[in-house]
Amino acid sequence: MNISLFDLAAIAIGAFGVGFFKSTFSMAVGLVLVPVMVIFWPTRFIIGIIAIHMFISDYAVIRLFWKQWDWRLAKLVIPGVCIGIVAGTATLVNLPDYWIRKFIGIGCLIFISIQGWSEIKGGLPTPRIGRRAGFAIGVIGGIISAMTHTGGTVFTLYLLSQGVKKVNLVATIIVIWIFVNPLKVSSYYVGGLVGNKILIAGMASIPLAFLGGWIGRGLLDRVSQRFFNTAILFLALAAAARLLWE
Repeated sequence: MNISLFDLAAIAIGAFGVGFFKSTFSMAVGLVLVPVMVIFWPTRFIIGIIAIHMFISDYAVIRLFWKQWDWRLAKLVIPGVCIGIVAGTATLVNLPDYWIRKFIGIGCLIFISIQGWSEIKGGLPTPRIGRRAGFAIGVIGGIISAMTHTGGTVFTLYLLSQGVKKVNLVATIIVIWIFVNPLKVSSYYVGGLVGNKILIAGMASIPLAFLGGWIGRGLLDRVSQRFFNTAILFLALAAAARLLWE
């Protein structure tokens, strides 16, 4: 696959965007970055490059949450996530582009509603989910993650139901990705969503991810987290509406 300057711009924007949102509002990677970028670039191409950036960024931040995860819950979820990622990737590869974009739009609306509730009420509601449901939750989250990069919201609801607190919740989600992201990128590679040139270009753009993270953190020092999150949700809503309307 030949990479044009326009494609290189997407890779650079993706790297910067992942770093920016990882340091401000991580859910926005799937809620805003993916839907906005697929308006301008091929859907599978954007999903592939974002996977590479997220794969590397999690390894960069894991040291900040070292041993703060709940391994008992993570190991219940990880096997299901692996199955879900393979199933989701197979669906992604074979599904017509039109329906992938509709799926992204619908998924965004669902997760915008969940996050909007969190912003209004000051937190997500604590659902009643049994601890043993971890495997099924993993499968669902893995499928959604493979297709839209928004599986983290599913894991958040499950961990909240188990009484996991904020820092431990973030750490547990990160450690889940640490174990399953290699499979995700590998599945994308086998499915033809990413190739050698895209892998190399994606890794070479990582400095832009650090720049995005630095700028994002600086922005939050100047505006409130709630104002920023609300603005992001409106942008996500506009992007979702655009994908569903086309």
